Amino acid sequence: MKHSKLFCSYLYLHILAIVAQTIAFAYLPSIYRDKTQPPIPHMSTNPSLTSSSVDSTATAATMQPPLTKQPTAQPSIPRTFYRRQLPDTTISFSSPEGRNLFASSMASGGTRAFFSLIEQLQTQPEPAYCGLTTLVIVLNALAVDPRRSWKGPWRWYEESMLNCCVDLEKVKETGITFSTFACLAKCQGLDVNAVHGSNSTIDDFRRVVKETCSSSTSEDDQPTSFLVVSYTRKVIGQTGTGHFSPIGAYDEESDYLLVLDTARFKYGVHWIPLKLMFDALTPLDPDTGKSRGYIVLSYNGVSKDRKLGNGQLSHLPLSVLFESKMSKDYLRRTYKQYLMRSMNDDDGENINLSSVASFWTQNYTNNTFVWELIEPQLQPVDSYDIETVSSVRDLIKELIDLDLAEETKLQMPKTLFMTAKESSGFPGGECCTSSTCNTVQRLIKISPAEAIFVIYLASLPVDSRRDIVYRKQQPKASDVSDTVRQQLLAEASLISYALETCDLDI
Repeated sequence: MKHSKLFCSYLYLHILAIVAQTIAFAYLPSIYRDKTQPPIPHMSTNPSLTSSSVDSTATAATMQPPLTKQPTAQPSIPRTFYRRQLPDTTISFSSPEGRNLFASSMASGGTRAFFSLIEQLQTQPEPAYCGLTTLVIVLNALAVDPRRSWKGPWRWYEESMLNCCVDLEKVKETGITFSTFACLAKCQGLDVNAVHGSNSTIDDFRRVVKETCSSSTSEDDQPTSFLVVSYTRKVIGQTGTGHFSPIGAYDEESDYLLVLDTARFKYGVHWIPLKLMFDALTPLDPDTGKSRGYIVLSYNGVSKDRKLGNGQLSHLPLSVLFESKMSKDYLRRTYKQYLMRSMNDDDGENINLSSVASFWTQNYTNNTFVWELIEPQLQPVDSYDIETVSSVRDLIKELIDLDLAEETKLQMPKTLFMTAKESSGFPGGECCTSSTCNTVQRLIKISPAEAIFVIYLASLPVDSRRDIVYRKQQPKASDVSDTVRQQLLAEASLISYALETCDLDI
């Protein structure tokens, strides 16, 4: 009897366990079920539902095929490339024929530019950086001191320093145009002779190639100018559209020139017929409606058409005060229109500091508006440059005081003479955040009033600029060197050049 009771208890517990498991299976979320089995039908409390309707539902459920997992779509693997085959129109530099052309070029003295450029040749770090990398190669080949730190204590040009005419993030997507390249080179202090292909002839182009690639009378002389071409790849049978490259050598016997391609992940250094390259300079750039062309970049000589101060300089010194934002070209165009409306004649006599200050402060309501156009340079590390910055700023302040004394209607608020640090304003009109405060602290401590005065100089004709900077009534005129005055004129000329070129690509 005792065993019979135990057996009944065990059976009763076993039945309860089965019932509990069944109920739990029916009501737990579907993620805990076996997805290969249909769900258990629920009895409805709705009296309108008969047992037959429930049964039909259960029957339909049991007749459904088991659920199967749908195959997941595999992520598409992006197509990649390892270089491109050079077209038959070109000759690889490292091929036997390419080496023979180089030997012939050396024998005829056509490799003068080669060795300085090949020392600096590098692969462009971004697919659209051909223009920036080409300019960096030339700047380093010409031994131009960027006057700013690259890594650690070393000063050396690299692409991120070329920010006076471009928005680097935009360049990564679109590259740069022919006129923007020229503007960038000007801002780095180079003498630039840019020629559109449509405005040249093949004989003119051949002459320039010979002048930049052929040896001078003295073999020890280092080249002081290099040739850069902006051309359409499709014309020579290559993939892609516009491209910039330096020219490293010329073989007069075959009339071939050596292209030092910066897109070495795509095409290596190669020879190309001069006539074919000239043909590639003439198609219109769809972004500008103008042809591409060639540019001679130099770092010394005498300029016949550009006067700065007392002398004639071949190139503009690097700016020690400002960096220009070419992404603000629309603002330059607006300012040019403002100047045109302000002048009643072609002499520009109606341009005064008061009208310029009014524009760049939005009628004295926004002291940081000028930083939309330019921003202070990073503080220099070289003692000479530190002294130059200080001296140029002292000269600007002295000239502002003279203008304030002469223009009785000119009243500039004291806050306009406060630096970004003193006014808690960040160049560009933004607030100082944790990510920008470090940058602000490294900028030259210069006020909006000083920036506006340089823009004022840039708005004047060259002779008027010089008269202001060299006027004799300055109390401390004898203490200001010509070097400082020339630097101030150069600062104004760089801004003036950006104003001149802001609508070239429209």
